Amino acid sequence: MKSIHLSIPVKLAVFLAFVFMIITLVSVQIQLNDLKEERDQLQSRIDETKESIEALQNRLDTPFDEEYIIALAKEKLGYCLPDEIIFYNDLITE
Repeated sequence: MKSIHLSIPVKLAVFLAFVFMIITLVSVQIQLNDLKEERDQLQSRIDETKESIEALQNRLDTPFDEEYIIALAKEKLGYCLPDEIIFYNDLITE
């Protein structure tokens, strides 16, 4: 069996190529993890947006009757019915 003796520059080149591959592999793995995290965040935003769209669609599908008008006046304009009692909670938090 013949033994192969490689010169020092060849050994150095092989070692440097190996180190370069390891560094590249770690870099790609870090990028992959960052992209997965970004994907998860974007999926979360998509889910929130879908829920918002569903809520808005439900609002559009609500019949335009007296109950709807009263709810809208209470929510948007702060109105109340004459027989309602309003309680204000003015807690000051520091």
